[in-house]
Amino acid sequence: MATTQPRPNTEGAKRGYSDEELNHIYELGRFCLENGDFRRAEVILSGLNDVAPEYSPAWLGTCCVQNSNKNYESAVVAAKQALRAEPESIEAMLFLSCSLLTIKDFNAAGSYLGEVGERLEGGSLKSPNLLRFYKAQLARYQNR
Repeated sequence: MATTQPRPNTEGAKRGYSDEELNHIYELGRFCLENGDFRRAEVILSGLNDVAPEYSPAWLGTCCVQNSNKNYESAVVAAKQALRAEPESIEAMLFLSCSLLTIKDFNAAGSYLGEVGERLEGGSLKSPNLLRFYKAQLARYQNR
């Protein structure tokens, strides 16, 4: 799941929800996902994606749900949506890399891992959890 606090959704359709409400709905979906209630998480996050398609954390949550449900192509689509909503998101690049490795699209996964690696060298990747996730995906890529 996303390790940073969700960013407010200041653009895109929100259908009357405030940024705070979006964050609370996301946290509920994340709670369900972290507790293994994938069906409820999927419903919550899918609804959030419908009302706030530019809210990247919900797409990342959807990616996790789809991977958990072994819907790997759908996980890739969700990760791409997260990256479209937030093109500079290292998390989205890592989630997409992970999903692409799962479906054996090594060329695309390698490209995203390379971009994350460049940001790592530039000092943009400071979260220890994201750094571990990056290293795990890099090892998967190298051991394919």
